[in-house]
Amino acid sequence: MGLIVGEIALVLGAIGAPFLGAAMGFVGRRSRVWRDYAARSASVVAGFGFVAVAAAAISAPGTGVRRIGIGPVALVVDVLAVLMLLLILGLSAVIQSFAVRYLRGDSRQGWFVVTANLVTGFSALMVSADSVALFAAAWVAVSVSLLALFATYPNSPQARDGVRRAAVRFAIGDLALSAAVIVILISAGGDVPLDRIGRVTAGMPEWLALLLAALLLLPALARSSQIPFHGWLPATLAAPTPVSALLHAGVVNAGAIFVIRFAPVFGEVTGAMTAIFLLGASTVVYASLIRLVKADVKGKLVFSTMAQMGFMMMACGLGAFAAAVFHLTAHGLFKSALFLGAGSGVRRHARQRGWPARAPVRSRVLVASIACAVLLPPASLLLAQLILAPQISVVSVAFLAFVAVTGAVSLAAMLLVRFSVVTLAIGAASIVALAFGYTAFLGVFDSLIAAPVLLGAVASPWLLLIPAVALFAIEIFVRPRSSAGPLRRIVYARTLAAATTHTRERPTPSLPTVKGTHR
Repeated sequence: MGLIVGEIALVLGAIGAPFLGAAMGFVGRRSRVWRDYAARSASVVAGFGFVAVAAAAISAPGTGVRRIGIGPVALVVDVLAVLMLLLILGLSAVIQSFAVRYLRGDSRQGWFVVTANLVTGFSALMVSADSVALFAAAWVAVSVSLLALFATYPNSPQARDGVRRAAVRFAIGDLALSAAVIVILISAGGDVPLDRIGRVTAGMPEWLALLLAALLLLPALARSSQIPFHGWLPATLAAPTPVSALLHAGVVNAGAIFVIRFAPVFGEVTGAMTAIFLLGASTVVYASLIRLVKADVKGKLVFSTMAQMGFMMMACGLGAFAAAVFHLTAHGLFKSALFLGAGSGVRRHARQRGWPARAPVRSRVLVASIACAVLLPPASLLLAQLILAPQISVVSVAFLAFVAVTGAVSLAAMLLVRFSVVTLAIGAASIVALAFGYTAFLGVFDSLIAAPVLLGAVASPWLLLIPAVALFAIEIFVRPRSSAGPLRRIVYARTLAAATTHTRERPTPSLPTVKGTHR
């Protein structure tokens, strides 16, 4: 009985609730009073969906993988699907609740309610889809809904440019996905569940398996704004804050989910996982480089998201799927809070502009900062391993080493700004807390997320040295200094130019000035 109730709650909550919210937004789009009422009701309905999924998970714990539906049109209920449904519906409810106040009185409030709930509903359908065809259909529907969400303010040239950039990249990825699905359906003689796709690709010729893996990689890269599809995410800065929060908190995470679901295909092709890792690492380095020179708060957040997406792609390339899901979840919660609090960040950044210029770093401070940054993070992670003793995979251990490197970079940057007993104590306490929390949660996710069987070799953990060294180099080399040499100034200027997004639309021509009048 508990299973039946749980299945009904899952279907109604995860799939039905967002579309019900979209219908409410469509009905109340014409009247200002009804728009506000519809926005409130839609946020409540999304919250109901979150509660329904949580109730379904509690009512039937430990039941493994279950399927709900008839024939090929079915949903899969596994740990990954439940975690993603909780994340999508929970964040959507919070962001829509914020948008009720943010967009109150705005004529486009109804449009946001409809498109935001469509994105939420199709995303929920995608992460819980059981078959290849249903997953692809939901994936394309998310793309279309997301483009409509970007067009919340269609009269803005920046918004139109963002829609155009995203549409081109989404179209490339979705067309490649459609071609790959056609190949799979023909090879299998019909639709096939995602967990059995490896059997289909195992019988393919080598060249066809390689082509299929290449086609499936494109949509994952495009949706997560990875190189070479990285140009669309910075162009969405003109979107209102709730749109940015919903985008960065959940939608761009879909690339990692895509790679995990289709991991048996990538595992059949030698070098495919290495290619995923290298593209993710390239995006991490590129986005981190740009983020250092961005002056605006939202711009920094955008490139931070891009770097985090690359970080998750690196984890997927290593086969550390539990680490990828953990980062996906943590990033969604953290980045949504940052975007919803972007107004406070802008005010704080404005106050900091009036602060006196930072004094040059003395050599003793530089040596002490680097020494603390190099020693403290790995020591904290090692201590956490000894005390907590989590059951994590060898690949996750290698990934912990990269986390130690990134923690060292962050700590060094903090200490170089102001080195004192207080900042050292705060930095040390933060690193220790993060090390223990990261190790504990990674152990939990490693026990929950079952890694797909990969027949081919995953990327070598030694490749983590490449982005690690690059992050250290850009932290030291790119930051502007008064005594910077000509090469450093050139690199800084080129990076700043690359960080600037130019709208390609022609400006509206100005009206001619009539003699004796003023415009």
